[in-house]
Amino acid sequence: MKKIALNVLNQIIPIMIGVYLGFALNNFGEDRQLKRQANTFRNMLRTEIGENLEELEGVRPYHAQLLEDFSGLLHSDDLKKAFEEYSLKGLRPGFVNGSAFNTGIQTGVIQQFDLNLIQLLNRLYTLQEKYNSFNESMIASLSSRAFPETEKEIRSVLISVSMSMTDVHQFEQELIRSYKLVLEQL
Repeated sequence: MKKIALNVLNQIIPIMIGVYLGFALNNFGEDRQLKRQANTFRNMLRTEIGENLEELEGVRPYHAQLLEDFSGLLHSDDLKKAFEEYSLKGLRPGFVNGSAFNTGIQTGVIQQFDLNLIQLLNRLYTLQEKYNSFNESMIASLSSRAFPETEKEIRSVLISVSMSMTDVHQFEQELIRSYKLVLEQL
């Protein structure tokens, strides 16, 4: 009986070791795969955030100039003449992308990041969505207006655009600060 028990143990132990090693290698492979995905995602985020930062740093001076120009127009002696002579080259809203972040959410790879970084990313991309929505509604609002002809209409448009540009300026300032903070964390 002892011989049979030893024989069974000698056959079972190698099988158990083989199964254990199989699970260990599988887990090791999955961990390596998750780390590769997390690194790829991190690089995608760095690229996306860097491009978004560059975009906003490019349009921000133009928006500041618009704000200054409209303020000057509002204070001009002949508002109607100054408005007619002013050459507006559009509002140029900044275009910021969120596809890398959305990919990380959809695939679940974002879960590989530290909780503080995830919270920073969520705040950043929530602010970015608000910025995009604000720009869309601002342009839709201005597009739906008739071209101003009277001094009162011109003043109304200039005040409205100035207020909007102030908000855009603040959004961009906060986004730029957030982009830089997240890039430091990545």
